[in-house]
Amino acid sequence: MGKPVIKLFDKIIVILLSFFGIFNSCTQPDMYGMPYPEYGTPYADYEIKGVVTNKENAHPLQNIRVIHQTYSDTLYTDSQGKYAFNFYYEGGAYPERIFHLKVEDIDGEENGGDFTIREIELKITEADRVQKGDGNWYEGKFGKTENVELEKKQ
Repeated sequence: MGKPVIKLFDKIIVILLSFFGIFNSCTQPDMYGMPYPEYGTPYADYEIKGVVTNKENAHPLQNIRVIHQTYSDTLYTDSQGKYAFNFYYEGGAYPERIFHLKVEDIDGEENGGDFTIREIELKITEADRVQKGDGNWYEGKFGKTENVELEKKQ
């Protein structure tokens, strides 16, 4: 008679723990005040863009490699010296995010000179928010313009 009572007691405990676990974990009220489960990781959209120019004469530099070291992405400037990274980053935005760019001339004299390498630390804060998030895990869109001047190598 002891085993059936223990099995019944075990089932009651499992049901109670499941009931309380479902209703007390990861809930946030929706726009009507009703709780709904929420799972995931905070994330935000980012746009980092700019123009790479020759410091000496302010001419845009084409075919300069721009490496987003934090996000592990590489692109090259266009004929107007422009570059733009668009990505989303898990881990959210608060209180600030720091990204690292490496800007380097890879074609030597072809674009008007052989230029030095620049490494840039970009700090993106609340002031860089261009669009609000949805109040859940999505924290919105952040944008930063970082124009870069390169000097010729000596």
